[in-house]
Amino acid sequence: MSFIDYLGPFLLLLGVLVVIHELGHFAVAKWFGVKVERFSVGFGPSVFRRTVGETEYVLAWLPLGGYVKMLGEAPDEELSEEERGRSFNGQTPLRRIGIALAGPVMNLLLSVVVLAGMYMTGWPTPTSQVGSVAPGSAAEAAGLLSGDRVVSVDGQDIWRWADLTSAVQASEGGPLTLGVERTGAEGAEQLEVVATPERKDGRLLLGIEQRRALAVLGIPGADGAAARAGLQTGDRVVQLNGAEVVDWYGFERALEAATGSLDLQIERALGADTERVRVSVPAQGTGPWTLDAFGVVPVDFAVDFVEPGSPAKRAGLERGDIPLRIGDQPVASFEAFKARIVSSRGRPLQLTVLREGREVQTELVATKRTRPIDGEVTTSWVIGVHGGMLRTEGEMRDDVILNPFAALWTGTKRTYQVTAGTLYGLSQLVTRKVGVENLAGPIGIGEIAADSFAEEGWFSFLWIMCVISVNLAILNLLPIPILDGGQIVFAAVEAVRGGPVGVRAREIAQTVGLSLIVLLMGFAFWNDLSKHWQGIIGWFKGLV
Repeated sequence: MSFIDYLGPFLLLLGVLVVIHELGHFAVAKWFGVKVERFSVGFGPSVFRRTVGETEYVLAWLPLGGYVKMLGEAPDEELSEEERGRSFNGQTPLRRIGIALAGPVMNLLLSVVVLAGMYMTGWPTPTSQVGSVAPGSAAEAAGLLSGDRVVSVDGQDIWRWADLTSAVQASEGGPLTLGVERTGAEGAEQLEVVATPERKDGRLLLGIEQRRALAVLGIPGADGAAARAGLQTGDRVVQLNGAEVVDWYGFERALEAATGSLDLQIERALGADTERVRVSVPAQGTGPWTLDAFGVVPVDFAVDFVEPGSPAKRAGLERGDIPLRIGDQPVASFEAFKARIVSSRGRPLQLTVLREGREVQTELVATKRTRPIDGEVTTSWVIGVHGGMLRTEGEMRDDVILNPFAALWTGTKRTYQVTAGTLYGLSQLVTRKVGVENLAGPIGIGEIAADSFAEEGWFSFLWIMCVISVNLAILNLLPIPILDGGQIVFAAVEAVRGGPVGVRAREIAQTVGLSLIVLLMGFAFWNDLSKHWQGIIGWFKGLV
């Protein structure tokens, strides 16, 4: 996507957030009788201006914020007695706090209302239908099968996957009675199974996945039986010795149960189409087959998710891509792939991926990211992808809340979660457990907005809007004088000490606050420029 492609979503996103924020200040100021001289969206020279009543409404060229100018905001502004009663500084400290607080509150309310609306129209939610069952797991021992739908846990009805995982974690390792709906050739049947979760890596697990891991083969070398039979990396096994293969685990079970020659039906991507190919593999001895004997590995390093605005997104990586080579070195696992990214330390890498049966080459430039891992601050180089086995999407169902009060309560809870996460991230930034290279400026925000809209549509775009709206509210509440939080602090100090803060003290605080904001914005702009420098240069070249 070009910078022009980012402009529309960015302007829409920021425009809504700025208007809502400033509308809060405007409405409460008017309510208290304060004269609002100007309501501006954007800064700099005006594109549009119109005076209605006593307020001038302005749309300015630089769409990076906005402001509401009220009468008497400057402490040394000379006003008549009548004007002082309608000025901002002529109000009581409590009223000034209310006016300053109104903008951030409106941003939080926007998140609550938008999220509530999203729930009322239907929030896509993973259901409790089982995608895959891992061999040797507690679920397999209990008799669960791929396609089973868990409809109750210990007598409590459920339908969301999150409800099932929560029940597993709450079990403390004790047995769970699962009500299961199974659909077979003779129709649906209801049954109960008892499964005891197992503890692995500090978590309780049944060994089931909501999505289904596809039986996609990786061919690590040319000497194995699979390679000699003509199988290729990216081939998906759909049938083995006449039996249907629904997922990777089913393929493993069928392979280990087989002896003698193998007869496989595989699907091979050919651009946007696929072809089904039959492959015969001669016997390799008298014993059962193993993955090593067959010469295949699971493709556990395919691209499963690409973060919006990440280096991988800018390089054009897509979900389902299978990394084949970095330079001329083959990729054998996700850990090997990750190690090459980390060791690059930001140097360009030539990556070859398999996409729809054809090789695609791109250039990757990893970015540095600082974050806490296991209590220690770690700096690494990342490209913004999550890897794993290729999977089908699990069953989804719209979680619809028709009761508007219940929807608003759910929107409030989700907004609280986003707020808590934002505050935690801010604390990590202040304590330097997360580096300033994680800050995004206007280009980065526009990129995230455009990517979310292009990939997922309005639902994802609205979710990003809510997250950024919460971030904007918190940023404005920081106790920095030129922000709303600084105005609240000044008014609170005045209320406590019985008089306004001195002009000199206010000027010093505003200078320090402005310096902090400029420094913060400088880091964000620098991050944008460093991440997008080649794209910016290319865009300007296209203009000349």
